[in-house]
Parts: sequence; C-alpha cells; structure tokens
Amino acid sequence: MKKTLLLLALVGAATATHAQSSVTLQGTVDLGVGYAKGSETSRTQLISGGNTTSKLIFRGTEDLGGGLYAMFWLESGFNADNGTFHATNTNNQPSGTTTPGGMTFNRRSIVGIGGPWGEIHLGRDWSPNYEPYTGKFDPFGLSAGVALNYIGSITPNQIRASNDIVYVSPKVLGGFSVNVQHWLGENPSGSQTSSDGTGSGARLSYDNGPLNAAVALVRTKYAAGDAIYRTVAGAYDFGPARLSFIGTKNQQGTLKESGWLVGVTVPVGATLLKASYSTLGVDRPGDPEGKKLAIGAVYNLSKRTAVYSTLAAIRNSGGARYAITGATTAPNRSSSGFDLGFRHNF
Repeated sequence: MKKTLLLLALVGAATATHAQSSVTLQGTVDLGVGYAKGSETSRTQLISGGNTTSKLIFRGTEDLGGGLYAMFWLESGFNADNGTFHATNTNNQPSGTTTPGGMTFNRRSIVGIGGPWGEIHLGRDWSPNYEPYTGKFDPFGLSAGVALNYIGSITPNQIRASNDIVYVSPKVLGGFSVNVQHWLGENPSGSQTSSDGTGSGARLSYDNGPLNAAVALVRTKYAAGDAIYRTVAGAYDFGPARLSFIGTKNQQGTLKESGWLVGVTVPVGATLLKASYSTLGVDRPGDPEGKKLAIGAVYNLSKRTAVYSTLAAIRNSGGARYAITGATTAPNRSSSGFDLGFRHNF
C-alpha cells in the first residue's frame, strides 16, 4: 500500500512538473477630468483612459514540454467613469452582426501555441498596425484623452481584427521579427458582399537596444472599396530624450488620407515629459487637413500609480473640422483641451 501511494505521488509530481501552468489577472484603472473646447460645442467630462486604456486582462501559459507551450489572452476595455464595458466592433464579422452589450473581450481574445519557432494565435487579436500606434512610437499611445492623435481615421481593422489567424516570429538577426495575419469576414458565399471583412496584413519590426522600427501593411476587402493601411514608424532613445516618428497612408474606396506624427519623451526623475505634433490630410477638394500639438507630463507616485496632465490644440484648414474628443468645431476653426487624471496598474 505504501509503495502504491509513493508511486502515485511520484507520478503526480512528474505530471505537475511537465505541465506547469500560470494564470495572471492584471489591468489598469485610468480616470481623469477633461475639458474640450470647440467653436460649436464644448464639454467637461470624466474621461476613462486619458493616459492608458482602462482594461482587465486574464492571461496564462502552460508548459507542454519539449520547448512548446500553450497560451491564452483575454483583454476587456471598460469605462471607469460609468462602469460599462467597451463593445467589440463588427468591422469584419458577418453582415448583420450587432454590437453586443455587457462585458466583451473587445481588445483581445486569443488562444495559441508557441515554441522556439514563434507563436500561432487564433481569435481576436491586434492587427499588424497595432504596434506603430502604441506608446512605443506615439508618446501618448492609444489613450482616449485630449492627446488622441488623428493619424489613420479610416477605422476598419486598423488596430484589431476578429476571426484572426496570426503567426508571430521570434527575434532573429539581432532584433528583426515578423507578424503575419489573415482574418475572415465569415459572410456566406454567393453575394456581392461575401468577401466583406476578409483581409490580411503583415509587419516587419526591429527592436534592439535604443532603436525601434516597424513597417506594416493591412488590407481588408469590402464591396464598397478595400480598406488599405500603410504605416512606417521609428524611434531612437538617446538617453536624455527619446524621439519617435509615425507616417501613414490609408485609403478606402475613393477616400484617401495621409498623416504623420513626431514625438519626444524626456524622463526627469519620477516624471516623464512628452510631446507630439501630428497631421492628417484627406485627398479631396480643398485638401482638408488637421494639425495637432499635444504636451503632457506623467508623474509616477510608485511603480504602479501615476498622475498625469495633458494640453492639446488642433488647427484646421481646407474645410477640416477635427476637434478634441468631446467637442465639435466648425470647418477651419480650432479646438483645444486639457485633462488631469490618475492611473493605477494592478
């Protein structure tokens, strides 16, 4: 009997060692007061995600042995100001799909397998265009605050795609990696819109020490005209300051637009100073264009907690009417705003 119990214990220990797994719960709560002014309307509001998107993440891995592992990542964005969750967009889901209510894993919901050769993901994932718009190249990242940039306003599958099949390579040759994706629109055959929402994309990245760079191309099919995004981005950390650049050229059908952003971040003790200047122009009569300047600071109270503030202003020309989030402005008029907020990571 004792020998049997000992054998069972050894088998259990071996199994546990072979299939080591971990599950992590993490996230961010970011909330601030913002004021946006336009020539037509102005607004004071609580803004969720003014510095970093408020989100809840469940992720985990399991060691499968032989260098292989399984992984999952479930990420949901939410509005900290009212407690509601963000909806998943329906850009590349079957025609007639409605936006769901309640909690959704709108930001990411994948399962995958990985090894020395890279990772394969299935589900809703970041598109190849995601990395160029994050804080790696835009000092303000994908925040929802007054610093939100307008580069790439044609939205289908620009940042995320559902029904996605993804391959991510490991870093090779001193820092190069590739991300290749194909997503399904899942529409039935036999109609003019059967290919709607189906698309592909790829990104080549370089990440080595102070230098980061990325080139991405994304294309999604639509009967009204394919949505195409071309993006280049680069950044270099000089030590006292980090400079970055994003350039993009997008189109959907006859609508064409292009833009660029230059940014800088400067660490000063526990404070991170940052600024960006961005433009977005549309290829149509009058050449409408918006130009935006944003400056801000983040003061880290601890490794997980920070306070931040941002000032931003937009100038329009050629009939453009871009405005700070929450305001509206007339063509060729300006818009401005500021926010002051608090962010906590857990």
